[in-house]
Amino acid sequence: MNTNKVNYYPQGANKLRRSLSYVLLTSMLLMFALILSNHAIAKDDTGFPGRKLYPQVTTLSKEQLYDKIVKEEVVIVDVRSAYEFQTLKILNAINIPVSKKSFATKLKVLRAKTDKDIVFYCNGRTCFKSYNAVMKAIKYNVKNCFSYDAGVFEWALKYPNEATLLAQTPVEEDAIISKDELNAHLLSPKEFEQRSLETNSIIYDVRDRMQRRGSGGIFMFRDKFVGLDNVRKLHKIIFKAEQNNSTLFFYDAKGKQVRWLQYTLKAQGLTKYYFMKGGAAAYYKMLREEQAGS
Repeated sequence: MNTNKVNYYPQGANKLRRSLSYVLLTSMLLMFALILSNHAIAKDDTGFPGRKLYPQVTTLSKEQLYDKIVKEEVVIVDVRSAYEFQTLKILNAINIPVSKKSFATKLKVLRAKTDKDIVFYCNGRTCFKSYNAVMKAIKYNVKNCFSYDAGVFEWALKYPNEATLLAQTPVEEDAIISKDELNAHLLSPKEFEQRSLETNSIIYDVRDRMQRRGSGGIFMFRDKFVGLDNVRKLHKIIFKAEQNNSTLFFYDAKGKQVRWLQYTLKAQGLTKYYFMKGGAAAYYKMLREEQAGS
């Protein structure tokens, strides 16, 4: 009896099987690497709620943006209001507010002037303006636009020589106003209303005209109006308050803008001032709740 094994595979089949095994193993390794990569991206998204809401937006870390700045590969665009930009900004950034109707036009003009990457930024991880700017760039077919979404505060703390606070560079760490320092000057709408009735108090509505929509202030002719971008008038108000030992009370639309005003007040040495927590929106909410409960 012939005990030799019969080879039922054609010549070269063993090599083919080995090749297929290699391809299969490589594919599995690639899939595993992809899973790990996706996991890493998900981890990087921690603390950035906007990234899941805007998956089309490509973001840059602080380190990536700094590297591009050093290599002169980027144009940095601050998409916040002019007042925020004038207070604290990334060095050499330009200001194109994303909330303005002229944003798309100005962005197209900028792209026509340079082929460098354009990077948008705003206040921080929960500020979505930089994402909105990239989405508008996509809509209007402006290429190579990115979001630096960690925000201007984190940038100034890590790269003080690449930031400007009230026209001063570098930015000193203790010049950045802390949450505790801000909270010390915040009053609830009810407290704001009551304390603003004290003698020698002045209320200023710092909402812009669009937010006011032609209406008066919320305190029946007791409040005055001053735009945050009117730095000269703000300085006069502060100087007069110091001379008369007055306490100033400021409110904005939603309690977001007064934090920038605090830098000006602090720089001018004023200490007797308060902000309304949540702004006019919180005050109107309080009134609705009081009416519903009566």
